[in-house]
Amino acid sequence: MAVRKQNIGAVLLGSDFKALAVARSLGRHGIPCAVIDTTPRSAWYSRYVTQRFTWPDSMEDPAFVSYLLRLAKEHGLERWVLVPMQDEVVELVARHHEQLGAVYQLATQDWSVLRWAGDKRLTDRMARETGVPYPQTWYPASVDELDGLDITYPVIVKPAISVHLQYAIRLKALPANNLDELRSQYARAASIISADEIMIQEIIPGGGTQQYSVANYCKDGEPVLRMTAQRIRQYPIDYGLGSSFVRAVEVPELYDLSDRVLRFMGVTGMAEVEFKLDPRDHQYKLLDINVRPWGWHGLCRACGLDFPYIHYRDILGHAPQPATPRYGARWLRAITDLPAGVQLMRAGMTTPLAYAQSLFGKNVYSVLDWRDPLPALGDFGSVLTRALSARLAALRVRSAPNGQAGRRAHA
Repeated sequence: MAVRKQNIGAVLLGSDFKALAVARSLGRHGIPCAVIDTTPRSAWYSRYVTQRFTWPDSMEDPAFVSYLLRLAKEHGLERWVLVPMQDEVVELVARHHEQLGAVYQLATQDWSVLRWAGDKRLTDRMARETGVPYPQTWYPASVDELDGLDITYPVIVKPAISVHLQYAIRLKALPANNLDELRSQYARAASIISADEIMIQEIIPGGGTQQYSVANYCKDGEPVLRMTAQRIRQYPIDYGLGSSFVRAVEVPELYDLSDRVLRFMGVTGMAEVEFKLDPRDHQYKLLDINVRPWGWHGLCRACGLDFPYIHYRDILGHAPQPATPRYGARWLRAITDLPAGVQLMRAGMTTPLAYAQSLFGKNVYSVLDWRDPLPALGDFGSVLTRALSARLAALRVRSAPNGQAGRRAHA
């Protein structure tokens, strides 16, 4: 039976530009898509979205599971494919795998598999066990232990669970160039997240251009389809919240490293494995693993690997067919790449002419598409709203005594 005649749709948990790329991928094949989000973002306005639902609280809340079960029965979404977009929602679905899997078809494996990607402490352990290079990392239990660590600066203070710091202050990591700065940044992190989540990690020299990824579709840990890409720019430019400009470029030496961790985990589905090339020893070092649609996955479709549709078909029993990616296309998130370009110019790392010239080529845009124009307006509004909210949250964190505002933001 053809996929489009089965009338089984997809429920996207989130409506950001990642969800938009999934909706466009599936919608162009006649597959209906529903989105659920706390705030309407770009995918909310897509012509390929047929149903829209607002959840008023955090999607990390276990009550969200009950809501999803009720929603399926009330709106005829039983056996639709459930696709979470954010790490914390991936974890929620994975931890309630059996309960949700009784009603939906899940694009997410259970937590026993995904925890190796969701918790950086476990990612570090997995890297050591598989022999994959990983940045040197320390796990002090308190600020008092910092003096005894044999650390070569600069370093960053980061959380084992990325979103716990990111959502509070819109930063993934806090840099430190000496012991005094390390103490200060550790204390700042400890005011927001628990001490057992705090990691100190060496900074690998080089900017975003030293970062590479392997995009995979896997079955039981074996990559069936894959391609590689290079991060050209990120925003912010130091410790980016995400890529803003990515180029599809072949880096075959990454495959073995990526395969080791994916096999260790036993991943089935979409997975991005991120590395950074260390110029000191010329090793690619593991940074992150995304077991959900990643920011630039729309680039893969332009290269001949339509991962969301491949995943959807596989869930419905249509095995992936071999395909060879086409390299050369680039992915651009214009709304963050322009400020990234401005930061690079201010830092003396590029010029206006060089930045403008970099934009010429075969580009795929995260949101802009003349066949589906309304998401661009929604994206601009949602980015502006989040920027203002983040600014207010950061001001509360700095002004509150003993970091109480930071704990409230995390809660």
